[in-house]
Amino acid sequence: MAFVLKLDRDPGAELARVMRLEVDSALRLLAVTPRDAGAFRAGIHDARRALRRCRAALRLLPPDSAIDTLVRPLRAAGRALSPLRDTQALLETLAQLQQRPALLGSAHPVLLQRLMRQVRAGERRHVDGVRAATVALRTLATTLAEWRPEVTHAQLWRGLRRGAVRAARAAHAARGHADETALHRWRRRMRDHALQLELFGGAWPSVLAGEVAERKRLARMLGHWRDLGSLQAHVRRLRSTHLGRLSRDSLLQRLRHARAVLLHDAHALGAHVHAEPPRVLAARIARYHAVANTGNARH
Repeated sequence: MAFVLKLDRDPGAELARVMRLEVDSALRLLAVTPRDAGAFRAGIHDARRALRRCRAALRLLPPDSAIDTLVRPLRAAGRALSPLRDTQALLETLAQLQQRPALLGSAHPVLLQRLMRQVRAGERRHVDGVRAATVALRTLATTLAEWRPEVTHAQLWRGLRRGAVRAARAAHAARGHADETALHRWRRRMRDHALQLELFGGAWPSVLAGEVAERKRLARMLGHWRDLGSLQAHVRRLRSTHLGRLSRDSLLQRLRHARAVLLHDAHALGAHVHAEPPRVLAARIARYHAVANTGNARH
């Protein structure tokens, strides 16, 4: 399902269409039974991605827009699913680290076994969260069925600019204060910015696809940095002083080094991603749209 606005149509109707598709997708994903563990985890993960797309789309609207009736159920659904995310993120991190055997070595199967037990216990505890998220999303779907915001293309360009400004400011703050809070904020705002730019991909698909991909790559790097920190915390809480043939202290040292390298690479990529001023970026996308519309009119 393409997360792209058809910019030759009414912008408000297009925003509503895209959000309806994402909410319907999330509801289908959350209908998977917990007995199918793999599909259940994948469904939670993909449903949360659909919610993020909805939030990014809403943030394109002017700040004074009357969208509380949409924001509240979105927020409720996200909070209901978030406890499941933390343990799933640790498993995803271990899956990525499996491609780097020099980092975890013989500790990997030990950690995987323990985390799998933690995930299964978490899934049993948080099934009610899935039910709560489903109720919130059904409420949202009902509201969206009648929602037709009055939005102009100019307002969309301003929304894209606001998102880019927020991401750039968060990146600047993270360079000055590279703590968990600042980097988490940068990741969230970069993710929003990437999704908002993706919505405008139809203006020039072959060019914008690469720009969206680099922004998403940066958001993933920052997410992986955070998840490595969660894995560090998990390792510290273990009673065992050895994991496989690797001591706990040695593993923690390796994880600290991996995080430092990842953060360095994220800042390097961020310098490229944020090199273009947000005002210039928004104006460029608007010009792409104008040219594309001119070409369509001639046909």
